[in-house]
Parts: sequence; C-alpha cells; structure tokens
Amino acid sequence: MKLIKLVDLTYHSHLKYTRPGQVMENHAPALAFAPYLKDRLDFMFVKHASFEQHTFIDDIPYHFFRGGNKFWSLSLKTHRFIKKVKPDIILVQGLVFPIQVMFLRLFCGKKIKLIIQHHGELPSTGVKGRLQKIACNMADAFFFTSAGNTTIWKKKNILGHDAHVMEVLEASTSFKPIDKHTSKIYTGITGDTNFIWVGHFNANKDPLTVIAGFEQYIKVKPSARLYMIYQTESLLDLVKKKLALNPALFNAVVLVGKIANEDMPYWFSAADFYLSGSHKEGSGYALLEAMACGCIPIVTAIPSYQKITCGGEYGFLYPVADAHSLANTLISLEKVNRKKLAEEVLAHFSQNLSFKTIADDMVKICSQLMAK
Repeated sequence: MKLIKLVDLTYHSHLKYTRPGQVMENHAPALAFAPYLKDRLDFMFVKHASFEQHTFIDDIPYHFFRGGNKFWSLSLKTHRFIKKVKPDIILVQGLVFPIQVMFLRLFCGKKIKLIIQHHGELPSTGVKGRLQKIACNMADAFFFTSAGNTTIWKKKNILGHDAHVMEVLEASTSFKPIDKHTSKIYTGITGDTNFIWVGHFNANKDPLTVIAGFEQYIKVKPSARLYMIYQTESLLDLVKKKLALNPALFNAVVLVGKIANEDMPYWFSAADFYLSGSHKEGSGYALLEAMACGCIPIVTAIPSYQKITCGGEYGFLYPVADAHSLANTLISLEKVNRKKLAEEVLAHFSQNLSFKTIADDMVKICSQLMAK
C-alpha cells in the first residue's frame, strides 16, 4: 500500500548553522519524533539555512535551501522542489509566514492538504494580521498543543471558529530519570523537599510570583529549597533584591544560573517538584523534560499546561500571577504520596507525551485528512 507523503516545511532560516547536524543538535525536541514515522508515512523535512544540502539524519531525509527571514522572503527553489516531490500533505511550522503559505498554496494547488502548526506565536496586527487571516483560510487543518491556545487567534478573527484544530504536541524530550541519590550527589541538592524552576528571568516566566509564593510556604516548611536555573537575567536584580529582604528566603532559594542541557536530567531527577509561573506557552519544553524525569509539576493553569498535565491530574495547577494560591498549593503537598505521584507522572509521560505519541497522532491525523 502506498504511504501518505508528508513534507514538514520550516520557512524560518537558521542562518547561524553551517551544517545539517547543527539542526538536530539544537532542535531535537521538535524533530526526534520522525524516526517513529518509518514505514508509516513517506516523510521528509524541508528547511531553510545559510547553505543548501540534501542529506539523511537518522534515516530521515533533510532538504536544506538557502533562505532569508524577512516577512516577504520567498525561495522559489524550495517551492519547485516541493511541487516536484508531489506530497499529499504539507505541514508548515508556524502561523507567522502568511505570504509564504499563500504562495505555497497557489504554487502547489488545492489538491495538497495543508496543515499549519502553532509554536506559541501570537497574532499580528494591521496588514500582517489580515494576511494571516487569508493564509489561515487556505489551510485545511491546524496543530495546537492545546485547543485553548486558539482563543486569541479566534478572538482576533484570524482563525475561523469552525477551523479544523487538532491537539498535537510541538515537542517532547529524550530525557530519562536518573537515580535520585546519584542525582543529588551530582547536583549538590540536599534536603527532603526540593523544588526546581527553569526558564528565563523575564515577565512571562514570572519568577517573582514563584518566589513570593515560595516565601509564604517556607514559613510552614523552612527546610524546603528552591533551585532556580536561568538563561537570561533581565529580572535578576529584582530577584536578588527580593531575596535580600528576607534572610530565610535568601537561604532557601538557590540561584544556580546556567546549566548544560546534558546535565539537566540530574537536576530534574534530584528535585521533587517542578515549579513554573509562565503566563503563556506554546507547549512547555522544561515541563516536559521535568515530567520525563519523574519531577512532579506545579504550574500555572494556562492551556498548554492544562493539556500536558491532564487538567492537573498529573501535577498541580494554580492561577497565573497568584502567589497566594501557589503558596496554598505548596502547603498542601504534605498530604501527597510523592513516590506514587512521581511514578504516575512518569507513566503519563511515556504513554501520552513522548516522541512516539507525536508520531502516532500525526499518522492518525494524516489518514483522516486523506480519507476526506
């Protein structure tokens, strides 16, 4: 039986890359589902970079074309190639390439099924917003981590209320849990109630609300520790000032800084709970990595986190920017069977959040689209 031919197309040009391997090295969370499609879909990646090359990585074809990142950038060579391979379905990564999507549809025709995948981006305004609406009207379906993430797009009338939206994770992870005792020795984490926060020190990640909630919690549990791993430092001074005002908080919060990605499984495995204060996320890379290591999530009740945790069944949810609710959630943890819940989180990740899950969802959806 002939396999459905699917082209995964990325218009954004990774101009800093000079060889194909760098793409997999830096974007594995969004790419490593592909080997699970073998013998199930006729699948290939089409990407843009500073070079042109056709190669295989892990037996998956990658086709690189030179491109640019201006709003109107178009690669005629890319579109000629796609038309030549005659795909059944094209999956475009990102809703922020309306001109490219319109040209793709006009160039390749109406017979090809067109899917656009959301990656946390927000709708544009003005002319760009109107072009996004036209492009979305040309698509057959959309991938969102959570249907709740479509709200702003529908409110802006860019995505139709009857749009064919399917919930598909945009990423996963290959992280595995490591023995907790070994991980604690490796990281230097001590104590019996340890929390980890991972992200940028910025307003969206909202470390100040997390710290404020944790401050209330340590009045009840002074031995608890919060380890904060961060990549950017825009709010670092404010964080330090907050910690300096309370000696107990200063001792309980450890500003770790940057950690190599290969070391992160040790940190997630050593900690008991993963904390997040995010106001919005397309999915939640750090959350997925934490859950893959059995670290129990305590995260904001945003659509993607609700989807990933099954409405808090596998973890805990609290309202965005609500330090008091977070504190109450933390205080309630004394009643939780940590070992049992950590095992359930691990099982949930394996069954519903893995790269294989993404591949299974894609195969199912492609079959449904082609059956129409």
